[in-house]
This record gives sequence, C-alpha cells and structure tokens, in this order.
Amino acid sequence: MDAGIGVILATGKTIDAIYPLVRSLNLKLPQITQSGAVTVNRDLRIISSTVIGPDHYLDVVKTIKREGGYPLACLSSGKIFYEKYHPDMDHIKKVGEKLIPVDSLQTPYFSHHATILSTAIAETHPLDRLLRDKYSSVLQVVRSGQYFFDILNLKATKGNALLKLLEVLNIDPKSIAAFGDSPNDLSLFEVAGLKIAVGNAYQSVLDQADIITAENYRYGLAQAIYGHLLS
Repeated sequence: MDAGIGVILATGKTIDAIYPLVRSLNLKLPQITQSGAVTVNRDLRIISSTVIGPDHYLDVVKTIKREGGYPLACLSSGKIFYEKYHPDMDHIKKVGEKLIPVDSLQTPYFSHHATILSTAIAETHPLDRLLRDKYSSVLQVVRSGQYFFDILNLKATKGNALLKLLEVLNIDPKSIAAFGDSPNDLSLFEVAGLKIAVGNAYQSVLDQADIITAENYRYGLAQAIYGHLLS
C-alpha cells in the first residue's frame, strides 16, 4: 500500500470473518466477499449482492438433505444458518465464521435472501459429484477449500465482482495481480493481467498461473509480493 498498490481481499469468507483484516490493515478499497456474491465498501457496508433465487435454492436444499447432507445458508449480511450440526462444520468455524441454528432453512425468507448454499464435504464425498452434475449448468458450483463446497448464482463469481469494481474505479484489468489457491479463484485469473498461485494450490489453479510461488504456509504470498510486485 505504501508503494501505491491497492489491495482487495477477494475471498469466500463473509464480512464478519474479514473484518479484523480490513481494520488492522486499514484497507481503503471495496472488498469482495462470499466468493463474489457480496461486495462491500471500505466501511464494510454492502455495495451489491447476488442471491441464488427461490426456485434453485429450495431445490438444492432438498437435494442435499435427501442425499444425507447438511446444508448451510448464508445471507448477504454474512450470517450463516444450519438446521442440524455435523462435525465437519467445525472446519467452517475455524476460519472465523459463526454458525446459527434454525428450525428450517426451507422458508420464504431464506429462499429469497440466501446468497450461498454450502455443505461441509470433502472432494471424495459422493455429494460433490452429484451436486456438480445436477446444478453446474444453472448455478455456480465451486470449492474454496477441503471442506468448503459452495453453490451460488451463476453470475456470483470473484471475477465478475472484480470487473464491476475495476469499471467503477477506472482501473485497467491488465494492471491487476491476482493471487489464488482454490477453484473459486479461477474467475479472478480470467480478469487479471498477472496470475499468481501458491505452491499448494489446486492443480486447476496451478495450470492457469503465470507464476507459482511457495506454499501459503511457507510465506508464498509474501515471496510473490517482494519478488514480483515490488521488484
């Protein structure tokens, strides 16, 4: 930031989860949350949000429950709700998200206001392939981590959210460097002029990267910043 480079956190996390980072780093630009479904301004007020839509929402919830899964519904506010708790949801809580129990997710309120439907499953879980096969043509089906499987509106991507911000800020996409590690970062790579993947990224992300840096737990982000952005 001291070098005049702006910082946007394009994340699958909610507003509440990124609040400490935005405040401690004193970030000035708008931020992209919920994998592109919700964009907030510097004061963390919502600029735009894209909901799933009631018809698709209810069908996905029913499918997840019928197949023995445990759905979670996230609203634009960042609040995440669930009906029955499963131990794999601990992975979601560990990244700073708060989960709220409700009697039912199949209500008009949730169906009209949900921005993300999630289920905490690993890639090897049968639901992963089933949900992809059934909904990928009409919804955004993305994975943002080992137990982070999300379903959003087809237009709700990090890349689309970034393009809208760049248009408002009058910034050339070619001047953007995007860092990624998960499939939900691929839409950022489609926009950015420089694509950087950490060494432990998903293979699909590594395949699209211009630069592959060290793993995120070995300071890959810092190495790329000092080695490529500031050099």
